[in-house]
Amino acid sequence: MMVTRSLLLGLFLPVVQLLGGDPLPRTTDMNILMIVVEDWSTEAIGVYGNPDVQTPHVDRLAATGVMFSRAYCQAPVCNPSRASFVTGLRPDSTGVYGNGEKMDATIPEGAPSMADILSRRPGVYLATVGKMVHKWNQAERFAAGYDRLEYTHRYDRPDEFSGELLVTPTPEGGPLSPEEEIFFFPDLGIRERLIEQYEARNEQLAAGAEETWALMRPFQQLFAEQVGDSGLPEEMMEDGRIARSAVEQLHALAESGEPFFFSVGFYAPHTPLLAPRTYVDLYDPEDMDLSAAPVEADRGIPAVARRNGRNYDIFNGLYPEFGPTEERQRAALAAYYACSSYVDAQVGLVLDALETTGLAENTIVVFFADHGFQLGEHGLWSKFTLFEQSTRVPFIIRVPGASVNGQRSDELVELVDVLPTLCDFWGLSLSPLFEGISLTPLLENPDRAIKRAAFSMIPINGLGRSVRTKQFRYSEWRRDRSLAHETPAAEREFYDLSVDPWEQINRIDDPLYAEQIRIHEAMLKAGWSEAIHQP
Repeated sequence: MMVTRSLLLGLFLPVVQLLGGDPLPRTTDMNILMIVVEDWSTEAIGVYGNPDVQTPHVDRLAATGVMFSRAYCQAPVCNPSRASFVTGLRPDSTGVYGNGEKMDATIPEGAPSMADILSRRPGVYLATVGKMVHKWNQAERFAAGYDRLEYTHRYDRPDEFSGELLVTPTPEGGPLSPEEEIFFFPDLGIRERLIEQYEARNEQLAAGAEETWALMRPFQQLFAEQVGDSGLPEEMMEDGRIARSAVEQLHALAESGEPFFFSVGFYAPHTPLLAPRTYVDLYDPEDMDLSAAPVEADRGIPAVARRNGRNYDIFNGLYPEFGPTEERQRAALAAYYACSSYVDAQVGLVLDALETTGLAENTIVVFFADHGFQLGEHGLWSKFTLFEQSTRVPFIIRVPGASVNGQRSDELVELVDVLPTLCDFWGLSLSPLFEGISLTPLLENPDRAIKRAAFSMIPINGLGRSVRTKQFRYSEWRRDRSLAHETPAAEREFYDLSVDPWEQINRIDDPLYAEQIRIHEAMLKAGWSEAIHQP
């Protein structure tokens, strides 16, 4: 269902369990801790199948909760993905397809808002620290409802936020200066180049230039090429500061006894792939195995699906000296693993605080990443593709006392399901505008099918749309964002992941798959609502 700008939030429909099953423990009186990580590939998490990366804390959470093995984002880039899970709407309804759109200006008035809806629980305290939306100064109305808003980046105060607004301090007690936040690289040559570009950008802005990607690109693209040792202890780095602030907040919440929703957002392993030396030393670049899906093995994959050969983050091509040589790729992979272990340790600090305060016995934990990350598959790095590595995300939910804790669900779920699930936990009515569903049936029976497909999209040369079922992925690329499927797609893809898990053989012209292609084409055209299993 497309949300128009004239729709108002209006009345809410009662919560309807889509499927039966044994009831969960009573969750309406529980707290909720939501941990969101940025750019974390399932390929770099131990419990998701990588024995070489050390992620003991997320592994431990999976062992005590329900791990979703087939979870997918609605857009494999930060802004649209976050706009989707904080509203329960898909990109076609939010209008947010990429990082360029501003949530306030794009999302229709009356769209659901996570903070606004969750604040309807009587007496609840709502707080967030770290990253929630792409930029708070572009999503001010989605700050309404929070009692405490804390972040490490400096933004103008949201006009619609009336609570406590904080900038996360350093261990010394004060915030970092803008220059300190950005220019901490041990490589002084790189630092000098970045400072020059940063100052040149500021001079142009002061002279009246518009803040555009062209203006930002020289700085941002060099910034993204840095890998390895950050030169800082973890408590000084952004995620280290966020974790320690979150720990303090949990202690305060335990003391107050207030029911709460607390969101903690981490930045690693987003580029630049820098981590404290402790974690960098865990991984030797020479021991890294490069991707099992090299571009040379791709067959029939359209150029648009491979971003026309461009990387938009690390190995972006703007600086030839940072090209994707084998040595540089091994260094990047080792650094990505180091960042994964680093952010896992910060997640561990937060989870440990739940235990030490006694809050773990009455606090639901919801953990996920906003999207994945390409680690050299198809010759690609970072996100922004419709391949599995960009669209699939880690996703774990732990409800204290749930009988299914420790189990894995192989059913299809999506990040657009997060907000309906949070509402269901607290017995709040579900908005009729929601385009996701509650996942509580899977927390009663992890094997209960709730939907036949997951849907993702991305704006490249127009728009690419993908439908993912348990065995297959079908994608279409059109030169506009129209929902009309009457015009032929410019490019199409079809993969059988049961025999081709890296999606390297496009079978769109294979007659053996003609019937499945027809089914998936119809499924993509019908959309998400037709993919839900009815009771």
